[in-house]
Amino acid sequence: MNKEEINSLIQTPWMQGLIASEEFYFQKGQDALKKWIEMDVESELKESLIKYSTNYNQFLEIAESNPNFKKIKNLLCEIISYCDSNARDKNLLNQYDDNRVLAKASVRMNKWIEGLIRTKFKNGEIKGASILNALNYLLLPQENSTILSRNHREMISENLFVKSFNSEQFVEELKAYFEQCNISVKNQDNYTYLLSCIIYSIKDKWQDDVVGLMASDSTGWQERELILDKQWAGLILWNSKKPTRGAKVLEFLRDKIEDTGFFPLFYSVKGNAVYCANITDFATNQEELDKIQSQNISLKNFNSDFSEYRDEKKSAKIVFVAEGIEKIKPISVEEFNFYKCSPPRQDNLSPIKTLAEDQIKTLPEDHNIATEQNSDKMANELNQILYGPPGTGKTYNTINQALELCGENLTGLSRSDIKARFEQKVDDGRIIFTTFHQSMTYEDFVEGIKPIEPEKEGDPVIYRVVEGIFRKLCIEASFSLAKEEESVATENVLDFSLAFDNFVQELEEKLASEETIELATKNRGKVVVDGISQQGNIIIKHPGKDNIYPVSKQRLSKLHTAFPDLADVNNIDQQFRSIIGGSNSTANWSVLNAIRNNNPVTKETPKEIRKYSWDDKVQVVKSLKKENFKGKTGEPYVLIIDEINRGNVSQIFGELITLIEEDKRLGNPEAIQVQLPYSKDWFGVPPNVHIIGTMNTADRSVEALDTALRRRFSFTEMPPKPELINTEGRAENGILNGIELSVLLETINKRIEKLLDKDHMIGHSYLLSVEGLKGLKSVFQNKIVPLLQEYFFGDYGKIGLVIGSEFFDIKDNQVDEDFFAPFEDYDSSPLVERKVYHLKNIQDLSDELFIKALNELQRKNK
Repeated sequence: MNKEEINSLIQTPWMQGLIASEEFYFQKGQDALKKWIEMDVESELKESLIKYSTNYNQFLEIAESNPNFKKIKNLLCEIISYCDSNARDKNLLNQYDDNRVLAKASVRMNKWIEGLIRTKFKNGEIKGASILNALNYLLLPQENSTILSRNHREMISENLFVKSFNSEQFVEELKAYFEQCNISVKNQDNYTYLLSCIIYSIKDKWQDDVVGLMASDSTGWQERELILDKQWAGLILWNSKKPTRGAKVLEFLRDKIEDTGFFPLFYSVKGNAVYCANITDFATNQEELDKIQSQNISLKNFNSDFSEYRDEKKSAKIVFVAEGIEKIKPISVEEFNFYKCSPPRQDNLSPIKTLAEDQIKTLPEDHNIATEQNSDKMANELNQILYGPPGTGKTYNTINQALELCGENLTGLSRSDIKARFEQKVDDGRIIFTTFHQSMTYEDFVEGIKPIEPEKEGDPVIYRVVEGIFRKLCIEASFSLAKEEESVATENVLDFSLAFDNFVQELEEKLASEETIELATKNRGKVVVDGISQQGNIIIKHPGKDNIYPVSKQRLSKLHTAFPDLADVNNIDQQFRSIIGGSNSTANWSVLNAIRNNNPVTKETPKEIRKYSWDDKVQVVKSLKKENFKGKTGEPYVLIIDEINRGNVSQIFGELITLIEEDKRLGNPEAIQVQLPYSKDWFGVPPNVHIIGTMNTADRSVEALDTALRRRFSFTEMPPKPELINTEGRAENGILNGIELSVLLETINKRIEKLLDKDHMIGHSYLLSVEGLKGLKSVFQNKIVPLLQEYFFGDYGKIGLVIGSEFFDIKDNQVDEDFFAPFEDYDSSPLVERKVYHLKNIQDLSDELFIKALNELQRKNK
């Protein structure tokens, strides 16, 4: 590039702002990193940090139980939030209003944590050039660059600088390349960052890269590998062909692993990427496989003989080591940018050149997705329960979780915007929110016989089998899968439903004008349309006879599907009964024939704008077979069950408690269908229905919950998180008149846990909305104290041990000895001396007395 082109690039307002900035652009990141490096850490804590730095899940677990450990974890995560745009909780931890970061490094969190621990304690080599380059830049920005990827540095050297790559000389060569432009900045610490930004604005001039692979495979084996037992650190995958474009692509992939620790391998099904595995190593021959074996990693499906990776038809040309495999939000294959090739077909592995931001967000998280205990895997569990004490945000989080399952990106959205999206999904039928209670029954949840309000005054009340909450959601979910398939059979059912409705409308118009409606029978006789029932059935009579024969859309639809040409029906009684049973064969034949002749079954309305009635959806779902669900993902549908443990789950779910298991879902080899007791319909749970429950542990402990329920749900604990009061609460930094609300809550909870257990602690949400002493008084008076009274059954002594004596009026020795009525020789003297406790009305306390009581609670007055 020449000087004029480069000078033109830096004229943007953002780059001009960077040039004019007097402060180092990443000063907060530098300060956080130096704080970590200079921090004094006790030897015992140091040993724990080193020990758990290689196991991210355990690292997070220890942080939740150890305050000092947690403090360091939060600092490390803040440092990472300045380094990588894909850092977890970046928006929460990054202290810049614009959430600025060094680069889109896409390094996993466990590697960042491990790298930061090794940076301070020198307990091992830092793995990953991106990590090392980022930390070096924050410490010495003038001598380093925010071009973090070693792979990118090599391409820039070779394609832009036209030099062989030299890692030691790269930054100096970067400066030399731009020397002719005479670019000056106010703060020299920002110079190499500016140059890096210019480099990335001209990626088309140097980038020739592969960031992942995609295979096309709809055989469904991935479902069996979604969860790994704890004994496995990962699993083996293989493919019968090497990636398209051969050795160069393999070189790119090796560099990607060296740089970030992994690359993604997507699996597409019918034009959508629906599975993804993080690949940490691979082998294309026996020698490379031996190197993998020498690492002594416990891998599922591992065989030490490369030639043994084969099936009945094919053998492996490449073997992958994957951390696990995960189902992701479907992404159209057309949205991917492939490297000098087409999307994958059959056994091809197509290299991916770049990933868009929304594609990166679908990648499996950096935690070990192989472990069942990993709570971060929650988003991919079909059945999950969030449990914890009251006020910990269980219901709050179900809304977020349901929207994310439905593919919504909630980053940066306000709570009101999130609620608006939630309400829209509810209106669309994608999400159902319900609360279990003691009166909830199977008939409310699955199906039952319910009275139907008459359409006309004076008509009798009729009873009909009505779908319950869960069955309705399953019908919607199954219908979405049917639309995804776009099968001829599905369209046939929908087209007939529309034709039937049009025919009924015509009949009603003729009946309203008292016109006699005759329909031809197969033997060239006549039947008469007598009316339309409240259920929408066509009532048929034979001329001169009183017997009536109802013809329903559901039964007629089955006949329409079974007999495309009525001329092929020779024995209507025998042939029709084989499909629908009953004895109304002549009536059904006459109506079906009339619909086909008088109102041809055609696609009058384009499918993309057709509006489907509930009956349409039911008919389509009833027409589906088990094989129609194989390999399908479809749009997710979510049932949120608040307070799931307040209902009799075994009674409410009935036989469905088995059907909700993942391997029993429709489309899986072990799929099960049951015949429902009222409708006699065969029913199974589709694979795209998610169930999220909440459970208040103060009502009933997890251990006491129905065993059948516990076995079929994954449980995610939602403990109190006092630290959120500081970052998410309305009180500035979580402090009111010198009272640290997070410390206050921690103090109360520690005492409750000592006196009772952790299931009865107080949730942080009660204090998030507090912004003044008046609000805090209200929370104590109306929320916290009533909970304590319930927990301790009015034992004011234990309540006092939690909140202190300043919240009580204590009455002492205010009765005479003859206060009690005489009762034989019962000695009442000890009772006379007994103190009487009355809780004060907290809202009536002055601010001064209230603050004094809170300080007494925290023993600050001692």
